[in-house]
Amino acid sequence: MTAKDSNNGRRESLGFAEAVAQYIAPLLTAKGFTRTEQTAYSVRFQSPAVALAVFHEPVSYELDLVYALQAAPSERYNLCDMLDTVLGIGHKEQAFFQASEHDRVVYCIKAIADYLRKYGDKVLIGDPTVYQRMREVTRRRNEAYTKQVVQQPIRQAAEDAWQKHDYAKVRDLYEPIEDDLTPVEKKRLDYAKSHSRSG
Repeated sequence: MTAKDSNNGRRESLGFAEAVAQYIAPLLTAKGFTRTEQTAYSVRFQSPAVALAVFHEPVSYELDLVYALQAAPSERYNLCDMLDTVLGIGHKEQAFFQASEHDRVVYCIKAIADYLRKYGDKVLIGDPTVYQRMREVTRRRNEAYTKQVVQQPIRQAAEDAWQKHDYAKVRDLYEPIEDDLTPVEKKRLDYAKSHSRSG
């Protein structure tokens, strides 16, 4: 027996595919989906409108959905995208699932099935309006994340300059991102502007 065979046997013992068959497949069948592929790590379904896969990631053990309109297969979305679109970015629902034990796998698959039942109806039927909204929500979320990544070193450098009372540097760092500053940062910028002018 190879290490791969042993790992596949271990993964199959977690009951991922069985949990998908029990909790998610009936919801999808009712929406016109058929199962097209099943492994220890993924179960794929498709309807005339939508392709959907449930994944149990081989290394991280993360569980997620990935789906796309049949007419636009390169535009893929996941569970987080659905929840952000229906509930709004910043919602309180759990969107990240990870499981390496049988009971936890079943719990996570049941939770994902509940989300599909509560929030996924229009996603599953391929409503183009919902997919357009998801496209916009993911674009905005990705832009916000990119902005955060770009601005974090600037904010840290401004914090360091503030601690050193280098107000000209604080001003120079904060001014280009002024529209995105927090209230505290805006007060610091105002102070830095007036202090560096008078100094």
